Parts: sequence; C-alpha cells; structure tokens
Amino acid sequence: MNILFITKLFPRADIIGGPILIYHRIKNLSSMGHKISLIAPAYTVKDRNDTTLESFCENIIRVDSVRERPRDEVEALYKRLNRPKIFLTGDGGYDEGIEDALKLTFREKHFDAVIAEYSMMGQYIESNHSYIPADTMTVISVHECYTKAFKLRAAKGEDISEATINELFNYEFRMYDVADRILTLTREDGDILVNYAPGLKNKIRIVPHGVDTSFYIPPTRNHWERSTKNILYLGNFQHYPNVDAVKNFIHHCWDRILQEVPDAKFYAIGFNPPQELLDLRSENVTVREGGDNENVRRCYWNSDVFVAPIELGTGFRGKLLEAMACGLPVVATRRATFGINPEHGVDMFVADDYGAFSEYVIMLLKDVELRKKISNNALVLAMKFDHKHAAEKLEQSLIPLKPG
Repeated sequence: MNILFITKLFPRADIIGGPILIYHRIKNLSSMGHKISLIAPAYTVKDRNDTTLESFCENIIRVDSVRERPRDEVEALYKRLNRPKIFLTGDGGYDEGIEDALKLTFREKHFDAVIAEYSMMGQYIESNHSYIPADTMTVISVHECYTKAFKLRAAKGEDISEATINELFNYEFRMYDVADRILTLTREDGDILVNYAPGLKNKIRIVPHGVDTSFYIPPTRNHWERSTKNILYLGNFQHYPNVDAVKNFIHHCWDRILQEVPDAKFYAIGFNPPQELLDLRSENVTVREGGDNENVRRCYWNSDVFVAPIELGTGFRGKLLEAMACGLPVVATRRATFGINPEHGVDMFVADDYGAFSEYVIMLLKDVELRKKISNNALVLAMKFDHKHAAEKLEQSLIPLKPG
C-alpha cells in the first residue's frame, strides 16, 4: 500500500513520548513492504536535519512551523476557520503550509490511505475531505479524546467553560464522522468515543502503543545490589496530565513515603517542566529536562520504582511499557494502565487511593525480592507490546480498503 502520514510533531528516532510511536509505525510498515510518505511540521533544527526516517520513507515533506502564535493571529484564524483554538496553536496547530503540502502531494501521487496522527491533524482530513480521492481511506489516529480530556480537567477545577467544551465536542466529532477509520490506542478510548457518538462504533479499530524491546532493556549490571531508593516519573510536561501527575505524587504520597524511607529520592524528568513543578524541587526532589531517548533509558536504569499517579487525559502511556521493558517495577493509577491490562500485584501495583499507592511504593523500596518479582513479570508483559506487533495490527486496520 501507498500510505501518507500527517503528524503533529516530526517523528525522529531520538524523540520521546507519543511521537516515537509514529516513528516505529512508519519504520515497521516500511519493513513490511508498504511505501510511506510523510508530511510533518519542523519546529527545530533537529527536525529539519533529521535523517532517521529517510530509509523508510519515499518522500518526506517538512513544513517550517511555529508552535505558538500571537493572540491576534489566533483570533483571526479562529474567525476564518471556525474551529476551536486548541487546533490553531501549539504542537500541530493549524499551518497553511501543511494544507498546501497535502493538496500538492495528492496531485502528484495516489495513496491507498492517509493517516492523521493525533486528532489535532484530523483537521486536515475534515477540511480537505472533498479534495481527497474517494478510493483513499482517510484515517484519524486518536491518541486522546480532547473532549473527554477537557471534561476531566474542568472536573478537577480548571477554568474551562461548558461552552468551550461544547465547541470542542462539535468540531472533534465532526472530524471523526468524516473519516473512514478511527484508530484508538486502547479499548477504553474506543468506548469513550462510542459513548459520545454511537455511530462511530464500526469505524473504530484498536491499535495499541508499542515499545522498542531491542532498545529498552534491563541494565546489564547487577542493579539489584545497589542501595538507592530512586523513584521516577517521566513525561512531556507540555502535556498537562503529566504536570498534574507529579503534583499528585508530591501532594498525596511524598510525605508518607519519606516517613518510612527517609533516603528516598524522587525524580520528575521530561520536556519543558513548568515553573510550578520547578518550585517543588528540594533536597530529595529533582525536576529537570529529560533529553533524548539515550538519556531517558539511563533514567530508567538508575531508578528503583516508576510511579504513574495519572488522573487526567486518555490514551496509552507508553512510558509504562518503557519502564517495564527496562525491568523497572511500576505503581500506577488505573487510568495510567489503560491498554496494558496488567494483573495487580503480579505485573505491577495498581491503586487509585493514594494511601494504598504510597504503601505499594514503600513496599517496593524496602523489599528487593518483591522488586525482582514484579520486575520480571513486567518484563514478560512488556515484550508482548513490541512495536512490530503493533504495526501488524495497524496494517490489519487498513484492510479492506474503502471500495472505489
């Protein structure tokens, strides 16, 4: 098949978070014999100079883009395009250059499928649907239902009006209605979409996240003999659920853990930590940038427990798979485990009550044999999510194609 990807970030091999999933989707689909083209914004020098996808793509179109726009420019776009402001700024915000590239690419070549990675990029399918050939399958890969995410944030006290959520719902589900296929990362995400719009049920295919099990591996040295008590949370802090998760841990768990394990240290590592997290730093709490995937892997190796006290957002948390593949035991809320389906007390510990959450962290820090047991089970589970298996499910989701 000839497949065109449109992505909200440039999917480099060294990037962390959600975009690494797209890199591996492209890489593995290419190795399976499919011909891949890519349109993506280029925000940084690294984006513009990256060569890691060149051997997997027939054509790569980089559109020089900016993440943030002046307020008056956003307002002008809002009036002209009549879509929520979340779609006009930030990662993947509307870019006329991407729309132009899409039209030009379709004039030059026929594609069996076009995949908009992240709902943000679904705006190009919605606005150009009449332009896309009828025999090209249009696919929106939903990493997170924006309407549900905003409702969760509003329920937790954030100043988001009902009018804003309604506007978002109307546009988001108009995009999904236009597409031929909707991909979700978890069964729970599919259920969320169907609860909002039952008519989407037959369009939805579940294509899970994956992990590079050849890169994320347990450390070679005998780390079980060390005496550290390092707790890790990792995430892109431009995505607010990650900020919220760190605050949850500090406010609800940290004091209790320090009472029982005074030498415990907590590391919150990731892209662009905001000032409200930097203000939480102390002798035992480190908040800093994460760097590339090599640095991230080293963070997993240097840690003893990974925590995921996630209350907001939807989607699949690939960081849990990375931690598990590195032999790191995990304590997580139920929302954080969507798509993984671990067995509590066997593959990891799962708790929404922060008292219990804290006790599980304490147990793991104090008991090296328990850490070994959970780590070994987690590693076995993580191996089932290798990116190659996820790519096979993605391929199946594109068959049969829409009749021409």
